[in-house]
Amino acid sequence: MHKLTTALAVMALAAAAPAAAKEASEPAAVVADFNASLLATMKEGKALGLQGRTAKLLPLVKATHDMPAMTRLAAGPVWAATPPAQQAALTDAFTRHSVIAYAVNFASFDGQRFTVQPKVGTRGADALVHAAIVSKGSTTALNYRLHQTDGGWRIVDVFADGISQIAVQRAEFAATLKAGGAAALTAKLAAADDSKLRK
Repeated sequence: MHKLTTALAVMALAAAAPAAAKEASEPAAVVADFNASLLATMKEGKALGLQGRTAKLLPLVKATHDMPAMTRLAAGPVWAATPPAQQAALTDAFTRHSVIAYAVNFASFDGQRFTVQPKVGTRGADALVHAAIVSKGSTTALNYRLHQTDGGWRIVDVFADGISQIAVQRAEFAATLKAGGAAALTAKLAAADDSKLRK
């Protein structure tokens, strides 16, 4: 009886191990898939142009980033006092703004490659995935913070050479939000992005 119990316990652990390993690897897989799609867009970058890259990256960013959470974090304390309709409008504007930033910063291909470390770190309940973009003669760390959502692991911040994208944007947005709230920031982002797309 003892041997049977032990055997069943070993079998249960063996069955659980792949599931645990899969769960641990999922954040890295999200980042790897995102970077692979980003690289593919870069290879078509010149032919697509900014509008084409933006259109191609929009569904990718929505599928891999938790944009409502990122918008809330970038808005800071103002978010809690913002009406739901204005929160939704700002989330849409910030999503578009983020996609255009990717389309501008990753516009073309010149031999770049992405690396992703399979070992995932943690910060509380969040996952930290260490990645980088390697170009000719330079390497830029692009590390990702992800959290678990109903749809799986999603990116909530990107650190370029250790600098938090959300922290930078929160500082950039603070004056506009203080002066005019979410509606003012929504209008400002829309105007700036419209101008970029017209060029």
